[in-house]
Amino acid sequence: MDSLIDKLKEERVKNIVSAIINGDTLVYDSFNDDLVYVLDLGIVAEKNNDIVFANEIYREIIPRVLNFSMQKNIREVGIISWYINPAGKLDMDKLLKAFQEFYRENSEMWLEKFDYKEAGPHLLLMAFLQRIINGGGKINREMAVGTGRTDLLIEFNGERFVLELKLKRLPSARQKGLDQISRYLDTLGMTKGYLILFEIKPSSIIPWETRVKWEDISHQNKEITIVEM
Repeated sequence: MDSLIDKLKEERVKNIVSAIINGDTLVYDSFNDDLVYVLDLGIVAEKNNDIVFANEIYREIIPRVLNFSMQKNIREVGIISWYINPAGKLDMDKLLKAFQEFYRENSEMWLEKFDYKEAGPHLLLMAFLQRIINGGGKINREMAVGTGRTDLLIEFNGERFVLELKLKRLPSARQKGLDQISRYLDTLGMTKGYLILFEIKPSSIIPWETRVKWEDISHQNKEITIVEM
């Protein structure tokens, strides 16, 4: 584990691991040496023409290693009982609205100090979910280079929730995200999901008053809640 932690601090490893978490497309003429290096380390692998974490253990442990300090510092809002309804089910709407507020208040300060800045928004949400769901449910992650997003399938007390995490790098991010989450829901036989869009421009350019949004829509016969911040 110590060896893995040390490797994750290396710039060449950061480039590839961040690309997997964000679903970024690798530019091979500048990333190729990094990719070969991380493949040789056995941290990532090529599977079905995708660059992914080499095994399920790495897929689970690497995000947790990277956001460990974040998770430990999420305190008051990270109490699971706040998000459980009288029937004992997880209130995902309440949880994500709490995260929107938490992200607005803390993200710029926290991410500024974070090594993995590009992957920071995704890792911060994962830390928030881990803090709340740990012990009572399970978070399944789907991440690969070039997909343009991270998919999370959360299982809790007999229910499943799909969250798609995506950075707003282009105006098309919303539409692409809707199409992507619809396809992912099809593979799971589900009809409801959450599209989480993170604005990458600072609040000095796009103020929080206009970037924090919540919208329920119908798309390709799916019920999608768009959560922006």
